[in-house]
Amino acid sequence: MNYIYDILLNFQKEFYEFYEWDNNDEIIHIRKIPFFRISSRDLKNIKNSVVKFDKDFCEKIYNKTEKFKKVKVSFLNYVCLLSDGKQVISVKLGKNGVVNYKSSLLLDEEEEIAEMAFDLKLYDIKYTIMDTNPICFLTRHERDSLRLASNKLKLLYNQKEDDKLRFLYLECFDESEDDINKIFQRLQLEVENNQKNTSKIIDFFKIISQK
Repeated sequence: MNYIYDILLNFQKEFYEFYEWDNNDEIIHIRKIPFFRISSRDLKNIKNSVVKFDKDFCEKIYNKTEKFKKVKVSFLNYVCLLSDGKQVISVKLGKNGVVNYKSSLLLDEEEEIAEMAFDLKLYDIKYTIMDTNPICFLTRHERDSLRLASNKLKLLYNQKEDDKLRFLYLECFDESEDDINKIFQRLQLEVENNQKNTSKIIDFFKIISQK
C-alpha cells in the first residue's frame, strides 16, 4: 500500500476548499495516510455525492492512518487520500463504509501529492452512490450565514416573538400580514432560496444581536 506522510487535514461534513478553512476548525496533523490513485470520474462522484465504499476497501484502510497527538501517535479508523493526478481529497468513513467527512489539502501539499499520483497504478475503487449533493455556488461564509439566519427565524417563531417577525416581514416585502405562520414560512423560504431580501434578514439579526 502507498502512503503519504506529514500533511494537514480539515475534516468537515461539507467539502471546503483550503481557502475556506476557518480558524475555529480542528486541523489534524497527519503522520501517515494510505494513498490511492483513482479515475477522475470516481473522484468527482466521491467529492460531490454521498457514497458508500464496499467492505473490502474499509478493511483495507482500517487503522492505517496515523495522526500526531502531542507526545504520541493515535490511529484513525477509516481514512485515506484519493487523487486523480489533478485533485486530491481525503475521506473519513463510518464503519458502515459511508463517507461522513471530507477534507481538501493545503495548496502546496495538494500539488505535490497530485504529481505523485501519476506514478501509481490506477485503483479500481468500489462504491455505491447513495445521494447526490446539489451544486452550491455560495462560499462557506455565505452558507453559514444562511443557516444562522434560518435558525434565528425559527427561534423567533418558537419563542412567539411575533412583533419582530411582523416588523421583519414589513421591511422585506413592504406589506403587512396578520397570520404569523404565513409570515414565518415566507421569511424562511426567502432565506432557504437565498432571495433578494436575504441580506435584509441577515442584517436584521446582526443589529438585534448588538443591542
